Amino acid sequence: MDAVLFALPASHPCAAVERALTLKGVAYRRIELIPGPHRIVQKAVFGATTVPAVRLSDGTKVVGSRPIMRELDARVPEPRLVPESAGAARAEEWGDQVLQSLVRRVVWAALVRAPGRVMGYTVDAKLPVPRPVARLSAPLIARLAAKLNDASDPNVRADLRALPHHLDRIDGWIEDGSLAEDAIAARLQVGSGLRLLMTLEDVRPLIDARPAGRMARDVFPVRAGSVGAGVLPSGWLP
Repeated sequence: MDAVLFALPASHPCAAVERALTLKGVAYRRIELIPGPHRIVQKAVFGATTVPAVRLSDGTKVVGSRPIMRELDARVPEPRLVPESAGAARAEEWGDQVLQSLVRRVVWAALVRAPGRVMGYTVDAKLPVPRPVARLSAPLIARLAAKLNDASDPNVRADLRALPHHLDRIDGWIEDGSLAEDAIAARLQVGSGLRLLMTLEDVRPLIDARPAGRMARDVFPVRAGSVGAGVLPSGWLP
């Protein structure tokens, strides 16, 4: 079996699925899309507008990080990705349903304010347009993505104020074993989002020294892109 992965540069759920494909030993080809216009491509190919999505060698199409990981488990049993414990299942679902959107809002809010940093998140990507074109369009793409992800100032301010509470929750899951090393899907879901947040220097100090930060670095040691300190309003940060 092999696969084609439809993804966005720097997308944390796409990073989670890419790592899952690697762990399963599934050969894959990655098709990079442009944030915003990707919805048109995804609707045409998959009948849905989101990423990640995979097309398997037998023609099967799956959309979403959690469904993809379950499909991979069904086809390649080891190593098992989907958590068996109730605690790990809760952490995985929360990473998908809560953390994933929060991270998108905060990161796009930062990139709207620092559009010159957008290209740093694409260093490993084979973009479907020439890089000079991508660089010129970065401010527009950042504003469009922020709008599509509801990254309004009030929403992002609320996300940042709630972040310590969310990090306490993750640290608790690490302590009780819900995010143990064998809870692979849960660690990928949560770790990918945290690791992307940690590329924002305004946010990184809130995460770095915690068990949550150490777990994110264990799962994703390297992450492309960075936004320097002082981009997000200081009054938004807890």
